[in-house]
Amino acid sequence: MLATPSHLSSRFGFALIFGCLVVSLCLFLILLQGCSSQRQTPHEWVLQSQATAGSLDFVELLEMAEQVKLMSGGRLLIRPVPGGEVASGPDIYAAVSERRVEMGNGWPNWWSGRHPSWSVMNAGPFDFMNLDASMMFFLEGEGTALANELASGDGIIWRPAWWPGMEFGLLSKEPIMGLDDLKDKKVRIGPGLPGEVFTEASGAYTIPLVPEEMRPALEQGLIDAVEWTTARGVLDLNLHDVSPNAIVPAIWQPAVVSDFLINEAAYDELGEDLKAILESALKAYALTTTVKSKLADFDALEALKQANVNFHAWSKEDIERWRVANESILEGYRARDDYTKRLISEKQAFKERYNRYYEYFGAYD
Repeated sequence: MLATPSHLSSRFGFALIFGCLVVSLCLFLILLQGCSSQRQTPHEWVLQSQATAGSLDFVELLEMAEQVKLMSGGRLLIRPVPGGEVASGPDIYAAVSERRVEMGNGWPNWWSGRHPSWSVMNAGPFDFMNLDASMMFFLEGEGTALANELASGDGIIWRPAWWPGMEFGLLSKEPIMGLDDLKDKKVRIGPGLPGEVFTEASGAYTIPLVPEEMRPALEQGLIDAVEWTTARGVLDLNLHDVSPNAIVPAIWQPAVVSDFLINEAAYDELGEDLKAILESALKAYALTTTVKSKLADFDALEALKQANVNFHAWSKEDIERWRVANESILEGYRARDDYTKRLISEKQAFKERYNRYYEYFGAYD
């Protein structure tokens, strides 16, 4: 039986519809595959640390990167590298700003060449005396917002990294019993406010070496004394066997904070879920590294004593000389610009609130 025109028309229409559906399905699958391919392409970041490869804070960076990889399903891959691999010291800031790396980890006073206020962002002499005061100021107070006012102009997002707390002090070949013994000595100390107050109080020459330069400088007699973070940090760099005399604590850096720098453009490329994962990982790092580091300091102090390091403390008279020197230098910072003045005022106001509370609820033994 011959097909009638109506049958032909019906079959043609069905074939046309079926064909359109097939083409549409193919296009959909191609589009889906493209989107899936995009989703599966991970964000690969380099995190330039200031730390040496074996130090506790660097080991914790490796752990943080693994956690981010796991939580993101491999969509955000962070590769921490030890100090000097891409950038070193103050150049870490520029490396993040220029996106030579996507993240950096260092110390706020190292960035003082970019703006003098970075010098007072960290804890200078007679600033926060306790690491919990600094943690509250930067995690829940005004600290992070103030830091980002400085960093945003360079395309950087700022976050607190971890808190070593009260730094160690000085290690030297020959005993240093007080400020008078430091006159004309060459001392490794960080840049910015700490070094300026150190010079004002002691008459010493300060040299801002990075970690990998410290021990060789001691061995070669290029410096007379060195300061570096805490007791565990001293052990990490093995400084005590070439400089077995210590005067403690580091009056110039009582409750320091290490920081993270994130390239803003790289951060903006992340989806909201990856941003949330990263922010959670940074806070977890801050807590775990701070606690682990301080516990490690307890053990490190005992190890230093067993290694026959000789410990001395600053006299009350020396501490008052430190206080006078600090006020002199800090007054110059207040006069530099309105932002620096506001930053100092905000920190001092928070410290006063902290101290008022602990007048009632501080340790009683």
